[in-house]
Amino acid sequence: MKRKQNRLSMPMNQALAFAATTTVVFLGLAGSSIWQYSQRSTDQDLLVAKSNIILEQQVLIDSLTSANQGSKQALTVEHNKLTQKIRSQSKTIEELQLKSSYQSAQLTRKESDIKRLRNSFQIELDKTVAEQHKIIKAEQAGLAIVRDQLKLESARLQKQEEQVLARVGDVEAWEKKKAAFDILYANEAKEAVHVTRVDDLMNQFNGLQVDLDVMNECDKAYLYRYNEAKSILNHIRTYIQSNNMKDDYYFYVISNDSLITAKNRKLCLGS
Repeated sequence: MKRKQNRLSMPMNQALAFAATTTVVFLGLAGSSIWQYSQRSTDQDLLVAKSNIILEQQVLIDSLTSANQGSKQALTVEHNKLTQKIRSQSKTIEELQLKSSYQSAQLTRKESDIKRLRNSFQIELDKTVAEQHKIIKAEQAGLAIVRDQLKLESARLQKQEEQVLARVGDVEAWEKKKAAFDILYANEAKEAVHVTRVDDLMNQFNGLQVDLDVMNECDKAYLYRYNEAKSILNHIRTYIQSNNMKDDYYFYVISNDSLITAKNRKLCLGS
C-alpha cells in the first residue's frame, strides 16, 4: 500500500497539527481497510481464475504427459535402434580404422622398400655410369691411338701412291712394249703354225711320189696317189693364199702344178 505524504508549506499550531494528523491517520486506516477488502476480493477472484487455469494446465499437462510417455516409448525404441546402429557403425569404423592402419603400415613398408630400391638402383646406376665413363675414356684413348696410326698409314700409302704414280709412265711404256711384243709373238706363233701345217702337207705330197706332169691312167694305185697329190697341192695353194704366207711356198706350188707349167702327159703303163 502506498502512502501519500503531504508537506505543509505554512506553519500551523500544535492542535491543528494533531487534528490533521488524527484525521489523516483515520482516513488512512479507513482507506487501508477498504483497499485491503477490495484487494482480498480481487485476490480471491484471481485465485479462482488461477485455480481454473491451473486445472486446465494440469489437464493439458496430463494429456501432454500421456502423449509424452507414448512419444518417449517410441523415442526409446528409436533410440535403441539408433544405439544398435551406432554400435554397428562404430564396429565398422573400428574395422575400417584397423584396415586403414594395416594399409598405412603396408604403404609405409612399400614406400620404405621403394626408397631402398631407388637408392640401390641409383647406386648401381652411378656405378654403371662411372664404369661406362671409364670404358668410353679408354675407347677414346684407343681411338686416338688408332687415329694416329691411320694418319701414319695414310701418309705411307700416300707416299706409295706418289711412287706408283711416278712409275706409271714406265709401266705404260712397258705395257706398250709388251702389247707390241704380244702382237709380234702372236704373228710369229701363227706363222709357225702355218709353216708347220704347210710343211706337213708338203711332206704328205712328197710322200705320194707322184709327178703331176705325167698321169698313168692304167695304174689304178698310181692314179689314186696322183689325184690325192693333186688335191693336197690345191689345198696347199689355198692355205698359202688365205694366210698370206711367204713367196717361197708359192714357188713350190708352181713348180709342182702341171696346170700352170704345162699340160700333163697321159700314159698307159703297166704297174
